[in-house]
Amino acid sequence: MYRQAIKLLLIPFLLFYASPVSADEKVEKSWQNEIAYYVVVDRFNNGNSNNDGGDLDFEDPTAYHGGDIEGITKKIEYIHDMGFTSIILSPIFDEENDASDVKSIDEHAGTVEDVKRLVEEAHKLEMNILLDYGKLDQSLTQTALWWMKETNVDGYYVEQADAIEQNEWKDFHKHLQEVNEQYYLVGSVDSTNDSSTYLEIGFDSILNRSFYDVSAKVFANVDQSFQSITEVVNQSSPLLSTYVDSDRTVRFTRHAIENNQHPGVRLKMAFSYMYMIPGTPVVYYGSEIAVDGGEPPTNRPLMNFQSDEELIDYLAKLSIVRKNFPTLTQGDYEVLYEKNGMIIFKRSHQGESMIVAINNTTETQRVKISASDISDNKKLEGLLTGDTFEEENNEYEFIVDREIAEVYEIKEKTGLNIPFISVFIIVPTLFILFLILANKRGKKKA
Repeated sequence: MYRQAIKLLLIPFLLFYASPVSADEKVEKSWQNEIAYYVVVDRFNNGNSNNDGGDLDFEDPTAYHGGDIEGITKKIEYIHDMGFTSIILSPIFDEENDASDVKSIDEHAGTVEDVKRLVEEAHKLEMNILLDYGKLDQSLTQTALWWMKETNVDGYYVEQADAIEQNEWKDFHKHLQEVNEQYYLVGSVDSTNDSSTYLEIGFDSILNRSFYDVSAKVFANVDQSFQSITEVVNQSSPLLSTYVDSDRTVRFTRHAIENNQHPGVRLKMAFSYMYMIPGTPVVYYGSEIAVDGGEPPTNRPLMNFQSDEELIDYLAKLSIVRKNFPTLTQGDYEVLYEKNGMIIFKRSHQGESMIVAINNTTETQRVKISASDISDNKKLEGLLTGDTFEEENNEYEFIVDREIAEVYEIKEKTGLNIPFISVFIIVPTLFILFLILANKRGKKKA
């Protein structure tokens, strides 16, 4: 209980002391500013046992496990507290019924009213709900329009969008924009080379398959060069979405285990990079607790909400940093140093810059970067660990412990690291004093 209370206190302080996004800096609704969480509805949380049916079987990876829409609604704050702004739901349509019956929903998932309530609760938290369309058929546009009008859902995710003619997507996009100009359309295609075409015909984003292909090689082990993944980032549109595993892949955790590595640490490194580069992060449910799994469907176990919160808290911290600095969502990407698992890169946007250092090695790294590549006569203030240092002799010396990432704001050489002191020293101290006083008052009353 005390741990959760402290966590709730820390987040407002981080938000307050981080450099705020001014009204002038705010951009219109854009998928680039989102952080998405993909939920397999049946494997997440059982909110209503009345719709379980007689085919519930936890031992069979192809059978129903009890999760439903109501269960997601009951856990929406869990997703929100990690910093996610959009939730993508796995297919909930009843594909066994006539395709023309657009109102049909899988009875195990719940009802249309359940979807409405989920969307309402999400909107209260300024979050979006996207539906994974699932099976593509002739009633594609008709179905999408009905669900958007009926439930106010914010958009759709489409697996293998290239299975449909591009002209049909143009027609789809035109009709849906008439209902909601700012709806989101996100998807995947078999070849990343085709991504630009789909971005041109109405898709807000396409999953970056190339990023996924190299992410496990780079982050599921230590001392791996960043060169391959940097090439992918440099060659990719910032409109693409990044991910390290998905509903169609082996879990990232499995790759880490095969390398005899701690999955939680490996995921910290992967997420630190993914959240700080161009592209929209998409996290597959359970990755925040390092869920293991092989090829589908064994990659879809039932969610465990009693797991260690360390990685969950880390994702929340990354989200706060990403949301509060437009440079991290809109800026360019420039590598300042890269060698055998240590990388330092700069994100710049409209005259503002951020520096990101990731030490994905087994040893503490010391790297000197010329001030001309960063900024003259400034200090770098860390937002994740509180590491702060100044320029000396026209250089900045980065000293980063093994398997640690840090994001630096470039500041004037004045004052203390107030965000770090407030979050990690003052607030916990005040909270402890509060508990002591409350305990004394309780004893006096007794």
